[in-house]
Amino acid sequence: MNFLIRHLYEQHLTDPRKEFFVLDDTVRPGILVLINEADWELEGEGKYELKENDNVLFVSTLHGG
Repeated sequence: MNFLIRHLYEQHLTDPRKEFFVLDDTVRPGILVLINEADWELEGEGKYELKENDNVLFVSTLHGG
């Protein structure tokens, strides 16, 4: 997962405010990460090694008011 997060951050995020996604080389608090519909905390977070056909979903729990 660490590789995927770094790849997304470095290659695909075009918004100059990348700190909204990454903080200290990991997904920032307020973003729920699901791997195959399970919280990534249960899978080892960034240490999880992605497998073929894994489904990864990033969901922001932050919103304006």
